[in-house]
Amino acid sequence: MRIINFGSLNIDKVYQVEQFIRPGQTITAKDCTVAAGGFGGIRHRCFARRNA
Repeated sequence: MRIINFGSLNIDKVYQVEQFIRPGQTITAKDCTVAAGGFGGIRHRCFARRNA
């Protein structure tokens, strides 16, 4: 089976913070995770995991 995937691939950065910021406020993130995102990237990862 051949699969052709059309879609965008983005880089998602997810920050862990203690609270949501308010306008004008600056806070420091506790942790940051970088992962592949975008609809095309997520779909491609699902195909790869299913060995399609």
